[in-house]
Amino acid sequence: MNSVIIVFRKELKELLGVRSSLFTGIAFALFFGGVYSLRLTRDMPLALDLSLGSLLFFLSTMIGAFLGYSSTSQVFLREKMDSVVETLLCSPASLRDVWLGKTLAVTAFAHVMAFGAGVLTSIVTSARMGTLAVPNAAVILYLVCVLPLVIACLVGALGFAQLLLGMKENRIIGMALFIPIFAGLYGIGYTSTGTLAIGWLPVGIVALAAIIALCLIGWGTRFLSRERIVTSLS
Repeated sequence: MNSVIIVFRKELKELLGVRSSLFTGIAFALFFGGVYSLRLTRDMPLALDLSLGSLLFFLSTMIGAFLGYSSTSQVFLREKMDSVVETLLCSPASLRDVWLGKTLAVTAFAHVMAFGAGVLTSIVTSARMGTLAVPNAAVILYLVCVLPLVIACLVGALGFAQLLLGMKENRIIGMALFIPIFAGLYGIGYTSTGTLAIGWLPVGIVALAAIIALCLIGWGTRFLSRERIVTSLS
């Protein structure tokens, strides 16, 4: 566990120290949060809490997926490209600890930015509507507890692939996985905002699916080996 904490602190510090990552996350949150909140207030929904809930559900997931994808490439793939990962391989930390520490760092970074975008969207919506706009309890639970699990699934799967496979395969898999997810979230979120109510059932299904996926990915880390990672550097 100490190894996980050390890797987590190292990676999170580096993510926060890269200004481009912070600027990208803030700009992304401001842009999409503004676009969606303006569309929501323009339509003047009758059930504001349900409409805001569907907006925050898809918006936070989309931003979390984008930042998780971009940060994962920096934390996992770039370290392989720069051969920095070789230093970690020489440490006493197990590969599972390395994977888990990196995954937690990226997840924390992406979740904070995505959650902040949700709060900002609620503030903008409240200001434009002239009333306090708060999503329903199921969406609040999703933003606080379930969203990090969803982000961790994407980050963990990409990180596992980037440790296991070579450079060329990682680029193909990354784009093949990210583009459909991002496009799907954006399309569904844009068309359904204001019409789709997010309640306990969908939140529970997403949480269960994320937990199962994380368990499977964590189990798969047993197949990682230092020799395989070294041979994939070229």
